[in-house]
Amino acid sequence: FANLKDSFSQVCRHIFGALDDEGFRQLCGLIPNFSRIFPLLDTASNQDKDGGGMSSMDKVGSAKKRLRSLFGVLVKSICSAGCPVLMVFDDLQWSESFVMEVITEFALNSNHDPSRVSDKTCRRGLMIVGTYRNNELQEDSDIFRSIQFMKESRKANVTMLNIGELTTVDIIQLISTKLRLPWRYTKELAGLVKKKTRGNPFFVVQFLKSIIQNKILSFSVKSHRWVWDNDVVDMQMITDGVAELLASTFSQLPPKTMQAVKIASCLGSQVEESTINALNSRNELLSFNMQNAMQLAVREGIMETAGPVYQFTHDIVQQTIYELIPSDNRANLHKTIGMNLFKSGATKNNPTIHLLAMDQINIFCKEGGNHCPEERGQFAKNNVVAAKYAIAASSFEQARSYIDIGMQLLQTKHWEKDYLLSLDIFEMSASISCINGDISNMSMCLDEILSHARTFDDSLKASSLLVKLLASLSRFDEARSNCLVILSNLGEVFPFNVSLPVVLQELSVTQPKLRNITWDQIKSLPPMVNVDKLNVMKFLNMLCMYSIISKPLLLPLLSCRMVELTMKYGFCADSIVGLTTAAYSIFMFTEDIQLAFTIGKVCETLVNESPMKHVLKSRLCNELYATLKMLSEPWHSVHGHCIDLYNSAIMAGDTVNASICYWTYCAGGFFTGVLDIPSVSNHLAMCIKEVAKYQQNTILYSTMGLVQCCRHLSGRNITDVDVKTYDELDEIGEKTGNAFLAWQNFNCRVSGHCWMREYMSVAELSEKYSEKYPSSHQKRILQVLCSFFEGIAFFNLARDTKKAKWRILGERAVIRMKQFELMMLKCNLENKCRLLEAELHYLDGDLESAETAYKASIESAQKNRFINEEALAYELYGIFCVENDKVNRGFEMLQYALGKYKQWGAIKKANELQLFIELIDPGYLNKLKLI
Repeated sequence: FANLKDSFSQVCRHIFGALDDEGFRQLCGLIPNFSRIFPLLDTASNQDKDGGGMSSMDKVGSAKKRLRSLFGVLVKSICSAGCPVLMVFDDLQWSESFVMEVITEFALNSNHDPSRVSDKTCRRGLMIVGTYRNNELQEDSDIFRSIQFMKESRKANVTMLNIGELTTVDIIQLISTKLRLPWRYTKELAGLVKKKTRGNPFFVVQFLKSIIQNKILSFSVKSHRWVWDNDVVDMQMITDGVAELLASTFSQLPPKTMQAVKIASCLGSQVEESTINALNSRNELLSFNMQNAMQLAVREGIMETAGPVYQFTHDIVQQTIYELIPSDNRANLHKTIGMNLFKSGATKNNPTIHLLAMDQINIFCKEGGNHCPEERGQFAKNNVVAAKYAIAASSFEQARSYIDIGMQLLQTKHWEKDYLLSLDIFEMSASISCINGDISNMSMCLDEILSHARTFDDSLKASSLLVKLLASLSRFDEARSNCLVILSNLGEVFPFNVSLPVVLQELSVTQPKLRNITWDQIKSLPPMVNVDKLNVMKFLNMLCMYSIISKPLLLPLLSCRMVELTMKYGFCADSIVGLTTAAYSIFMFTEDIQLAFTIGKVCETLVNESPMKHVLKSRLCNELYATLKMLSEPWHSVHGHCIDLYNSAIMAGDTVNASICYWTYCAGGFFTGVLDIPSVSNHLAMCIKEVAKYQQNTILYSTMGLVQCCRHLSGRNITDVDVKTYDELDEIGEKTGNAFLAWQNFNCRVSGHCWMREYMSVAELSEKYSEKYPSSHQKRILQVLCSFFEGIAFFNLARDTKKAKWRILGERAVIRMKQFELMMLKCNLENKCRLLEAELHYLDGDLESAETAYKASIESAQKNRFINEEALAYELYGIFCVENDKVNRGFEMLQYALGKYKQWGAIKKANELQLFIELIDPGYLNKLKLI
């Protein structure tokens, strides 16, 4: 028992560590008995509740990703106990296609998904069993396609077991065992049973039960064994199915039991005691105790119990009893059941019974039942509540169906007759469409709301969704303008255009306020309760995210105002975003790097201790984790955080930031050399497919730029996705005003050209970019890499062309790199700075200092595991040696570089380097008497 308790506690810790409160509630919604199985989780989840004001669910296309993540968390957590786990999915032929998608994705991608890169044991000791009836499926069904796909992938061991009909021998053995008679006695009876039932196991059991009930098969006291008349058995007519047999059997039930099981059949394959008690409570539907009647149904073998749940012994039993209800009375019976559940009061604060009641009434609605106006309005309101419950349980398709029926129940001129209900339904429809990634329906609903909203407050929800819609379509200028207009109406006015002096002035006022800020000070603030200010914080949060992409100069003004509102009106979850963004702005626009670092550490603690940690982690992926943590941690370890951030984004239902985390994982893996280029390319292909579904064009196009860089170095094309050219991406960035895309594209182009020694292309791009996007004195982490690659290119051009301008530009790059080196952890930039210094010493003719710096760069790159930059350092050092009459040494260094490039996966680069090595091979040169 102690071991079992420890295992359960371990599972609880894993699940609660991976989920926030919202995720736990959704997992309990998906598995109603979950908190009963793991009671420790239920206790933990009720601690530290915090409102916060941030919503994690209104994210474009978040539905399916969140469900996949919840499934993965559940399976991995259960497996964490160290015991083999068996998961059974029964009757898959009736499941939604999404179920097979989740199972297949988990089986195939558990070692390839970025959310599971660090988890190599998630499938250890796990067996998944799925059952289905192949006679109820088409050849092109989702189940058959998924099974075939898993077989062909060879990433999962798939075994097929075909459970066929019972043979005559099987039936002989069954009957002989039960009747305790030799085979020779039961052979003829078994043959008749086989003929009547066609070997269907359920039919066999039901047929034997029927002939026992009808005394055709009975125990003879005189003969001391079971006896029967084969001729009478042969007269039983069920060859066309078992329905007639079951119907005749059920007709012999007591009337009260028959009525009870008919009601149960309307509720589905199973019904809980709480539902039965609710129906019993008012005695309007039944004049007797349904609980007693259900117990009799159990004794008759019609129902079976599992704890507080009654379940039909077979779906055919439920279907047969349901069909015994006259067809013209079924819809009305469903309505009556639903209405009684509502009248019982059991639906209040009980999502399960509310949804069940609504399902019953909606069957009546779908059948075209007549409603009075009062009923239409009430049913529409109840559908809205049902949709909210369904969303809370991550049942987004179910929520969609409730809202659709609610819309159908609205009266003509409903905006005039029932304004609040119409507003609620269309807001819910827009939210669900946003979650499901249905951009078209979302846009339609928002237009409807905004054209009928009577007050500014009534339009706020729709306005926030519209901003998210515009941003998902890369219409950032419109999204930003909408936010600024809304904030103006809320009393917060910001300029559309901002100058650098204004930014620096604002930051100079805010910096002293944050100089000695601590975690205790922030947590001691009262909660923010002013609704208007909470709305202001919500829109400032959104505006900060979009300003990073298209209007970085606006960011300091927004974040400083969020800090000011927090200090004046209290703390909310958006306050953490404001503080983090203020730290990010201080780093970007001032020299007070230590302050930015200190505030970042405070914010990281606030995030980790927040009940909304997954929402906040995903939201602050760029500002906190991909920027501020870069100041103080090795880049390799920061790259490792991307996996956790991706998981957090998925748990928060935030597909936008999940895509950003995924892209950051790929880009970080590429530029640090943690991932080889083929792995990066494969991840980028997956990322492109994912973001394309939800039209997340900003990440889509940034991903394409990195794909082009990988292709440039490896020579490998990704054939299953369409990728735009660098020039097309530049044009898109310019048209959409997306400075983020333009910068990423420039960075990818410069790095690729530098590694391929296409130095003039680097210089031309640098000049072109500086003219189009003049510096606003911002500091970005990726600017470090650009300065590094530009410096390498400029020094090589200076040596090749003898032009002074390239030396000047190269020296500027060295100065920038040294400034960055003072700001950041030494191990991240040491190898880069030493390599630039080596190139400068070489240009100056100081060969001894150059050689020392080359060796220092190689040693630092090795120590800090920058394999790509180690290859570059070996290559440049090798060329230096060759050009200074040290051919043998140079040849050795170039061979090292060649091996590192191949290890990194830069095959095209390696091939070109191989050609150069062959030209300077000492053996070949000796033959030519050149050395």
